Amino acid sequence: MNLTEPSEKGNANTPLTKLTIAEQVAATLRHEITTGRLVAGTKLRQVEIAHRFGVSTTPVREAFGLLQSEGLVQIDTHRGVTVFLPTIQDLIEHYEIRIALEMLAAEKAAERFQPQDAPPLADLLDEMYATSNAVLYVERNQQFHLHLYTLSGRSRLLTMIEELRNASNAYNHLYAAADFPRDVERLNTEHREILAACQANDPVRAAHAVRHHLQQTVAHVMKVLEQSEKA
Repeated sequence: MNLTEPSEKGNANTPLTKLTIAEQVAATLRHEITTGRLVAGTKLRQVEIAHRFGVSTTPVREAFGLLQSEGLVQIDTHRGVTVFLPTIQDLIEHYEIRIALEMLAAEKAAERFQPQDAPPLADLLDEMYATSNAVLYVERNQQFHLHLYTLSGRSRLLTMIEELRNASNAYNHLYAAADFPRDVERLNTEHREILAACQANDPVRAAHAVRHHLQQTVAHVMKVLEQSEKA
């Protein structure tokens, strides 16, 4: 079986030694989805993928389950498995909820922010800005936002946000596959403004920065979806 896991540099040349077969299959497919090699709407045929990797259909089916839990594929009893293709209405509704909750979390984090809170967040932003790997960027982006919102001191709010952000994986990867890294300058500026607002203990500014950032993300993902619908 010739399975490999994407390395930090975004290729697929690092041998897998500690993952189950299903996790190896999922890792390879995840890499292909998040880098745009498998575009949204692509049908994934279980038997073909099993033959491709030289495995039985059981680990492939398990891999599909892992990818579904991450929001990267859709599994339908009649239509099979496809790479997730959200609708524009799905996108708008999802981010309307996220914006409201994340603005509140940013406000509370800014009120409680201490000088020692800044370096770990700045380090994550540095990693995000330095990488050319879309998968790593999405991971660090998630870590940055959740770390920041943890500082709000609102555990229930954090739980709701984390669930929604996990459900956003498909949107994030769809966007990253289409627009990363050419859009990284804008993203870096927006993230730095969020951090600066919190360092200034300015809750209104922090909430505004988060709202602007998420609205910009919606606008860019919407363009990707519109292009997918026309294709």
